[in-house]
Amino acid sequence: MALLDEAHTAFRVTGQGPVKVLLLHALTGGPDAADRDGVKGWWAPLFKDGAPFSESEVTVWTPNLLGSCYGSTGPDHVEDFPALSTRDQAQVLAAWIRNLDLRFDALIGGSLGGMVALELALLEPERFGAVGVIGCGARSHAWLWGTNEIQRAILKSSSLSDAEAIALARRAAMLTFRTPESLGKRFDSAPELRAWLAFHGEALAARFTRKSFLALLDAMDGHDVGHDRGGICAALMGLGAPLFILGMDPDLMFPRPVTEELAEAARAAKVRFSLDWIESIHGHDAFLIEWAQVETWVRRVLRGDVSCAY
Repeated sequence: MALLDEAHTAFRVTGQGPVKVLLLHALTGGPDAADRDGVKGWWAPLFKDGAPFSESEVTVWTPNLLGSCYGSTGPDHVEDFPALSTRDQAQVLAAWIRNLDLRFDALIGGSLGGMVALELALLEPERFGAVGVIGCGARSHAWLWGTNEIQRAILKSSSLSDAEAIALARRAAMLTFRTPESLGKRFDSAPELRAWLAFHGEALAARFTRKSFLALLDAMDGHDVGHDRGGICAALMGLGAPLFILGMDPDLMFPRPVTEELAEAARAAKVRFSLDWIESIHGHDAFLIEWAQVETWVRRVLRGDVSCAY
């Protein structure tokens, strides 16, 4: 695909420390993981003094994934933008890394970013000291395809404006990011819940684009590290660094068996790996909420402290 050779990767660098980390965002995230100039970072607590990404200790690169709308090449500026895969996104990042001759102590990604991180670690196995993935599996699955298709149908509705389509699709997605228990403990009435869903829909509509939303849903749907590699186990044999897996329990987007499949494939491939869980009622979004548990895991990744070694 010619686009992959010509694609531009926008990125941000935060910190000046000796430890180098490549951090990949989720579907509607972007390069601003840390707070900046009035912009709230999506992992801001981890960049505070004394936190794992303290700017005096760690330097963090946060690129914008191919297909997104925060400066990297995407469908809003490329006519006939092709369908993407997480492997396509990883190939563009691999070229960017090679061009800058970057090497990292750790590669970490969450949700869609975790999928791309797995692909990137297989494409450039010698450039990462550790690989950490959060809230994802080795491949997508039927439940994810179904929930993404609901969002896709909304986004493709010709009767809706861009803002309306994004906001409605986000409302549907929010129910997969949380759990019935999480919502039940927070809301005492239907109007309260409706207002919360409307707020999140409108907030995304104000900062994201319809075309990027569709492109990244497609990339997530097609994720499968074992495709054209002889299966998941055979693919993971190509990892050059220990693999740290962090799942959420429960998680409606990536249920426990999906995460466990990745761990079992790593075990069968004789990869050094660690499997940990965030225990939370908040579901998939727990990695953006349960800061103490996330910090503990990130510190383990940076130490290279795996629990299952071969």
